[in-house]
Amino acid sequence: MAKFYSNNRQRPFTKVVSLVAVIFVLSGCSDAALSLMDDYTSRLSRTLALEIQDPAPLDLQPLPSITTTRADITETSITLVELVATRACGLDLLLGERNSSLGKVMTPSQRLKYELAFLKQVQPCLNNPDIAPDLQQKLAAIASDKTTQIDKHWQNFLQQDETLRQQLHPYRNLSEPGSVAGVAETMQALHSLIALQKSIVQQNWQQANSINPEQALEALYKTNTLSQLQQSLRFSQNWLQSLNQQLEQLDLKAQCPAGKSSDKADILNTILLQYFIAKVQLYLAQIDGAYQQLYPLLQQLYQGTALAPSIQQRFEASNTELKAELKRHVIWWKAVQQLCPKT
Repeated sequence: MAKFYSNNRQRPFTKVVSLVAVIFVLSGCSDAALSLMDDYTSRLSRTLALEIQDPAPLDLQPLPSITTTRADITETSITLVELVATRACGLDLLLGERNSSLGKVMTPSQRLKYELAFLKQVQPCLNNPDIAPDLQQKLAAIASDKTTQIDKHWQNFLQQDETLRQQLHPYRNLSEPGSVAGVAETMQALHSLIALQKSIVQQNWQQANSINPEQALEALYKTNTLSQLQQSLRFSQNWLQSLNQQLEQLDLKAQCPAGKSSDKADILNTILLQYFIAKVQLYLAQIDGAYQQLYPLLQQLYQGTALAPSIQQRFEASNTELKAELKRHVIWWKAVQQLCPKT
């Protein structure tokens, strides 16, 4: 059976989950995509009298760490007296939230929301007659600093948020054959984050505050489509590459002497039509379709970040290599049809 490996570094809990997943797969799991590949390989193996070996374990370089991708941000503060004075323009509740015990341990998405909310809510304070001129001046300086640093908060969100990083790690299962579940929801979530990104670049704080990044994160977490897609691309490429290498070493002339038709040729033709074209090739087209819809959005979102090279390697490079292996496999089948014509 095609085995499911990943050398990716993970936290202890994730390691336990991965171990359970591997045991599940090796004990005859119900992962439909793996079963599909295993069935196809087994039929080829029996017909060609060839012991086809499982592919080598997948190799995957870890993502850049959270520590190395964290942007340093200078903190600003106001006194308690100044905080109370901001009641006149409604900023005090937001500042109080930030200074609470929970506010001091905000997640990257929560911190981004706070910074955007501040930049929106501080504007009325700058022209409020009930706010002392010196406090207005201080708030204006803080707003200027936060505007300058908002991109750092955005970068921290993209590169440190646990849900987003989870999407860049391989999932324990492959995408389900014949299913596009989660693709539309993932597209919508990515479009939402891109819209937020554009609003930040344009410094449109009103628009930015109308987009809740945590809703997008929730959708990504529920579907886990990107993580499954990545693993499906990488695993399929690795599996097909290994299969191609072994099939190409086979002497087809010995399988079909003098190009004569035979029962074996008929069986091979059945495997080609009913198992490769109707199942394997269809599945590979399915994950390529999901890739074509999702990867451009993911690439746009992470362009210029420290994670961009890893994303390119895990998605784009894998998809390109998979297409090359698929073309190589089709060429092998053409050789089979020439040397082993059906009756």
